[in-house]
Amino acid sequence: MAYDLALDAKTHDIVVTADSDVFFIDNAERVAQQIKIQLLTMLGEWFLDITHGVPYLEYILVKNPNFELIRQILKEQIQNVDDVEAVNSLELDYDSHQRRLSVTYAAETTYGLVTRREVLGYGNNS
Repeated sequence: MAYDLALDAKTHDIVVTADSDVFFIDNAERVAQQIKIQLLTMLGEWFLDITHGVPYLEYILVKNPNFELIRQILKEQIQNVDDVEAVNSLELDYDSHQRRLSVTYAAETTYGLVTRREVLGYGNNS
């Protein structure tokens, strides 16, 4: 069984209690967090593996993006997360004025179905 440090959903900081304890998460909650981390990581951002991450600059943050290609890229990124068996659905909602891309997905994992909506982009992500 794998564990991960719990991250705050809005700030992405490690969750620490008043007693300076950290929380660990596992199962479907861990997989969902790792999917979010995967979707927020830009290609080349991690110096230990510059092949890791989403190619935002190459295919997504471009003029006149190809949304079918973006859907395929993000689906592959989700499938690359440990314990994800299949991506059942993936929907994109692009707001050009706010410069935000909302990704709603359902992924079958070894721990059951995970469904989430992640907002990728600039500005207020509420």
